[in-house]
Amino acid sequence: MIKPADYKQTDGKWGSLKYAVQGESSTIKSAGCGPTAMADVLSAIVSTYTDPVTCAAWALQHGYKAKGGGSYYTYPAAQGAEYGVTVRRLNVANIYGSTGSGIHAEALAALQAGNWLIACMGKGLWTSAGHYIVAYGYRDGMVYINDPASSSAARACNTWDTFKAQVKYYWAVEVPEQIKAGGIVSGGEYRQADFVREVQMCTGAKIDGKAGLETLARTVTVSRKKNSRHHVVLPLQKKLRHMGFYTGAPVGMTGRLFETAVNRLQTQVLGYGKADGEVTAGRTMWRSLLGLLL
Repeated sequence: MIKPADYKQTDGKWGSLKYAVQGESSTIKSAGCGPTAMADVLSAIVSTYTDPVTCAAWALQHGYKAKGGGSYYTYPAAQGAEYGVTVRRLNVANIYGSTGSGIHAEALAALQAGNWLIACMGKGLWTSAGHYIVAYGYRDGMVYINDPASSSAARACNTWDTFKAQVKYYWAVEVPEQIKAGGIVSGGEYRQADFVREVQMCTGAKIDGKAGLETLARTVTVSRKKNSRHHVVLPLQKKLRHMGFYTGAPVGMTGRLFETAVNRLQTQVLGYGKADGEVTAGRTMWRSLLGLLL
C-alpha cells in the first residue's frame, strides 16, 4: 500500500488560520478536516507544494465551507477535478450504521485496487459528529487511515468492520499507476493562483486568487526580525523554493536560509544594488511575487 501525505489540521503552521464564512470564527484546526484530507491526496499525486492552506483557501474562494460546520459534501470531487485528480463520490445517501450496504464493498474494492478513499465519518471512534479522513490501505481485515485530527494508533489502523459501521459517505480517489508503483510526487508545480490565494488567506485579504491593490495593501513586512512567524511566511517559503532560491523545507518561520533566498532574488532578479533580506510590505518584492506590475 502507498501512504499519501499525512497532514494534521492542528499543525501550528496553519491551525489558527481562519477557515470560516461570514458570521463564524472557525479555523483550519476546528473545521478544516476536509481541506486537510484533500491536501493529503493532492500533495501525493499533484504537487508537494499543496498543503491544508492551499486547499482551505481554494474551498473558501469557491464556496465549499458550510456555515456552522466543515466542508460541503460536494467539495472533494470539485477540488479534485480542479487539480486533475478524479475523486468520485460513491453515495449521496447517508449509510451510517448500514453495514450491509453494497457501497462498502465498492469502497473496499477501490482500496484493494490501490486507490484511496476519503470518508466522512459519523459518531464513534473518529468523531462525535462529522469528520473527513483518508483511508489508504487494507490488509488482513484492517484499514489504514490518515486522520487529520489525530495520530492515535486506533484511529490510524482499525478493523474494516469498525470503520464501515461509522462511515457516512465515501469518495474514491483514483491513484495514478505510477503512484501505485511507489512514485509519490516529489516537487511539482506551485501554481501562481494558489500562492496568491494563500497570501490572501494569511493576510486577511479577499480570497479570489487574483492579486490586486487590495491584496498588496494587506501584505506585511517579513524578515528574520520582522513577522518571522507570521502565517504568510509559509507561502513565501514555498514560492521562493519553487523559484529555486530557497533551499530549506517550508516550515513557516524565517531564518538564515530565508534571508539568503530573499537576498538572491533581490540581487539576481530584481536588480537591487544592495540586498536587505526583507520582503517589505507593499513594495517591489511583494509586487513581483504577486505578479503585479513593478
